[in-house]
Amino acid sequence: MSEDIKPTILLVDDEKKLLDSIAEKIRLRGFEVLTALSGQKALEIARKQKIHIAVVDLKMPDMDGIVVITKLKEIHSEIKTVLLTGYGNEKVREATEALDSAYFEKDRMGDFWDFIKQFSPETGMIIIKPPAGQGSVLNGGKQSGFQFNGSTANPEELEMYAARQVLERQESINGEDTTHTDSDGLQGYRLVGATPAMLELKKSISKVAALDCTVLILGETGTGKELVARAIHALSSRREKKFMAINCGSFSEELLSNELFGHEKEAFTGAFNRKIGLFEAASKGTMLLDEIGDTPLTMQIKLLRVLQEKKIIRMGGTEEIPVDVRVLAATNQSLKEKLDDGDFRQDLYYRLNAFILRIPPLRERREDIPLLSSYFLDKFRKEFRKTIKGISDEVLLYLMKYSFPGNVRELENAIEHAVIVCEENELRPEHIPQRILEMKQSPGRKKEDFITLAELEKRHILDVLKATKGKKNEAARILGINRASLWRKLKQFEEEK
Repeated sequence: MSEDIKPTILLVDDEKKLLDSIAEKIRLRGFEVLTALSGQKALEIARKQKIHIAVVDLKMPDMDGIVVITKLKEIHSEIKTVLLTGYGNEKVREATEALDSAYFEKDRMGDFWDFIKQFSPETGMIIIKPPAGQGSVLNGGKQSGFQFNGSTANPEELEMYAARQVLERQESINGEDTTHTDSDGLQGYRLVGATPAMLELKKSISKVAALDCTVLILGETGTGKELVARAIHALSSRREKKFMAINCGSFSEELLSNELFGHEKEAFTGAFNRKIGLFEAASKGTMLLDEIGDTPLTMQIKLLRVLQEKKIIRMGGTEEIPVDVRVLAATNQSLKEKLDDGDFRQDLYYRLNAFILRIPPLRERREDIPLLSSYFLDKFRKEFRKTIKGISDEVLLYLMKYSFPGNVRELENAIEHAVIVCEENELRPEHIPQRILEMKQSPGRKKEDFITLAELEKRHILDVLKATKGKKNEAARILGINRASLWRKLKQFEEEK
């Protein structure tokens, strides 16, 4: 296949949201993508131009997916076809086999992506464009023939090359030295990513920023919740005013109240002067209440009042002070669970979640790892005045394999460490933290090595208790649950003995 030929994939599904999501992910892999919301439209497209692969939904209002595949093969006898279905059964499998078509269930899309990753329209081979001097071929989707430096490639290498293609595509779109510039106005906010999940997140940020409503930002530690909040502020009509952030889990109730609402002179011992709280300081700007799930119940009542009435009262004062602040909230916990446990007020929850943004963990968007790594490399080589040119493929394989429990923040720290210790022209495995190397090199585990989720949870809770020397309040905070929930689990463990 010549390098300028791109495989054309036709996607056929009457669910537009799913269709658009799959289409974007396939485009990121370098394919030309056409879409059709009906079988009839798909046939019209196929009659007008060459199609190399057709991915067809089974259940559509106008025409059954198997019928669509049959008619597509009449138009293009050599076309490769894939049937996607949420209604799998033996008859469907037999029908697709008779049509020489692949078959995948929608709840097992990982298998689909393994099949569809790369494809050559000229040879019927699945192709990955490797770095110069390296050949790569996987014949017809069967596990044979893929070459990587002269040996058979494994799935991680396939995934890494797909990610390399994303990186190359992003660089070609953005142009030289602007690899990480976003076209959606989010420059400078490190929202680096080209996967469908990140593109959808950026789109949602741009949409909600102009609405001036409360936003609840959900995401694990290290995913960039404050970064998203700052991006919302930067795109809003309040951008010229202050952005203030506070971690609600870092203060006692009294200190948190003092920080948010301020106090009057002589409100308590040592209060020699009036203090303006963050709500007043952020007037006409934006306030981020980070880790809102850790806020004490009595403080939750005060916050609800601010959201409802847009007024505060300083500690030790009686005067109501109007405040004009957009409130954003963030948490790495399940507020639904805290509601059930009685640790979070229902009325506050529904006030906060007018619009919810979920930041995907890094393990759910591994293809963004090369883009993020490139971004952080560029950042730290400038900061430390290094002349490092790039990142080796071997390092990318380690990074793509690693689970990154600390998410983007952990990846950033890993690249920073690598840049600091590297004295060569590219980052090599010996430069990255040992924990990442060990994760990549760990031997395969046998099925008898695994334990149940219940046992895993029990071990983790007991390990945290041991680390905190039996301090249940501290252990509950680390575990992200309340003390009552921890007590119930410990009681359950005792009863199971």
